[in-house]
Amino acid sequence: MTQVVASKPEDLPDAMPAPLPVTTASTLRELGNAMKKTLLAAGLLPVAAMAASSTDTSQPQIVVTATRFAEPEASILAPVNIVTRQEIERLQAKSVTDVIKTLPGIETINYGGKGQNSSTAVRGGTASQTLVLVDGVRFNSVTSGGADLNTFPINQVERIEYVRGARASIYGADAIGGVINIITRPDPGTTEHKVSIGAGSRQQREASWTSSARIAENGQLKAAASYQDEEGYNVHPVAGVNDGDKHGYTGYNALLDYQHQLNNQFGLFAAGRWFRNKAQYDNSYNNAWGQQHQRNETWSDNQSYQLGGRYHLNGYQSELQGNIGREDIYNYPDSQSRDEAKNKTYIRQYNLSWLHDLALNDVWRLGAGVDWRRDKLDADSRSDGLPYPAATTGRDNTGVYSLLQYQWSQWQAEVSGRSDDNEEYGRHNTWQTGAGWRFLEDYRLSARYGTGFRAPSFNDLYYPDPYMPGNPDLHPEESRNRELMLDGVSGVLTWRMTGYRNDIDQMIQWAPNNSGLWRPENVGKARIDGLELEGEFDTGWLAHRISLEFKDPQDLSKDKQLQRIARRNAKWVAQGEWQQYSGSLSWIYQGERYDDASNSVTLGGYSVWDLAVGYKPAAAWKLNGKIANLLDKEYESAQGYPAAGRSVYLSVDYLL
Repeated sequence: MTQVVASKPEDLPDAMPAPLPVTTASTLRELGNAMKKTLLAAGLLPVAAMAASSTDTSQPQIVVTATRFAEPEASILAPVNIVTRQEIERLQAKSVTDVIKTLPGIETINYGGKGQNSSTAVRGGTASQTLVLVDGVRFNSVTSGGADLNTFPINQVERIEYVRGARASIYGADAIGGVINIITRPDPGTTEHKVSIGAGSRQQREASWTSSARIAENGQLKAAASYQDEEGYNVHPVAGVNDGDKHGYTGYNALLDYQHQLNNQFGLFAAGRWFRNKAQYDNSYNNAWGQQHQRNETWSDNQSYQLGGRYHLNGYQSELQGNIGREDIYNYPDSQSRDEAKNKTYIRQYNLSWLHDLALNDVWRLGAGVDWRRDKLDADSRSDGLPYPAATTGRDNTGVYSLLQYQWSQWQAEVSGRSDDNEEYGRHNTWQTGAGWRFLEDYRLSARYGTGFRAPSFNDLYYPDPYMPGNPDLHPEESRNRELMLDGVSGVLTWRMTGYRNDIDQMIQWAPNNSGLWRPENVGKARIDGLELEGEFDTGWLAHRISLEFKDPQDLSKDKQLQRIARRNAKWVAQGEWQQYSGSLSWIYQGERYDDASNSVTLGGYSVWDLAVGYKPAAAWKLNGKIANLLDKEYESAQGYPAAGRSVYLSVDYLL
């Protein structure tokens, strides 16, 4: 009997929301006990010699993800978090997952270390219910539905914007829990040239080069490339079967981006991005059906090409852009060659969007746009040697949206709506409305209501397995999101408190049909109630970001807690710069959760610390050191897939 492994259709059963929790006295006591452990690692801060936060609070943060055009963060009614390139460097992140796991409302589920599968849960949803963008273009997989951020090269990232809550009325499918936008394009006028080399635990090696520069007066060029290699560890140990196995990773990537301002009104941009990853994973087992020892390998090649233009005149903005993406994925036993793979997927995606934004006057702002997307699998795609149905050779989606915003005195309001016409499942309409009241200068109360949907993936619909087939009769999942937020500034503390309820119907879950055959069905129903508490403040030379989250996630169809989601989470990230020193100390706490939908397998809670320190002995040189999992905590975010133990990384940067 074929085992389901993490790198392929295991993403199908995982495409279900995970568990969420309620706040009780015992919950707070448990969280308090975990917080006591911060005293140990807090004592390490002076050792890190970090200092003086370089965060510039005098300038308003500009966000493009919330409405698809730049606007100040203060004008956005939804909770927003921004991570800059400087913050990523202080974290010394080795992957995009290393960055986003520190953000509020996010839980990451990892099937091993670098290069292994990972999924991202926002507010208790599934990876498929979170929309991930790269430079505004959809990154979610056509086959699994989610986005594996472990595969995306961190050296290409300039900035990450993260907006929580339903944004389907702006972006369409999959924006139920929120939107993560990975931005690789530098700001015009950026000049930086850097070469880095490094090494670390488990034979890790890396080298990267990034260069951003002005070209003449009106051009901005960025080029980047990197190489990473790691011997890895046994990500899925099966006692007596695969003892001593290691599952490593090798990755290469390159990027070329150019922006050119023709005049005061017109600008052009173009980019090409490529990355190739090769990672081993485990398909060994020892159970009632027998025993197998098999180390498999995934080889993937991802390419994306983007071309567009912008126009701006007085209060009107317009953007037209097109994108072509392709990804080739092979899964095979590492005793074979890639050419012998029975599992090979050739994904092709085409995107075209035309967006408009008009300031009608000082109070009203109107936005509108049209998006066209075509998803397809090449006819040579196979799963266990079986071809996908002809329906996967092309699926078109056309979406049209509009947005109206109002801002006057202490009042804010917005309403938006979108209609998507999909070749597979027909038309789907979504809408959202919200209002905010700044009842004092530094305090605001706001509320939002929005609908969303998650489109069935190609694996959901067409997976060609005689024992676990796809279901072409699936409908999209549907959601209703309610949110109430109070935010403000009290002295040195910038804070936000958000309560939400997310109802999801027609959830795609595995269930037997009339013939007893298990396949995806629209049988699930979930309700996720949550409370998020966030704060940002400085203490001398340190900038702190703290978040607490309490959730009650219920699978109403089974009367169980949703799978792999904790009822409580807490995070603290401290960053700073002082003289020649920089660095960060981060702490992530995740409470207990269930590994299975029937709530029979419990995953224990855990606390993990990461410490990173940088030192500049000269203007052109920087020495970096990081200890991930500082206290060598043993834990699992998915049963049978232990996280890496304490890991040490050293690197050297040279600024040209």
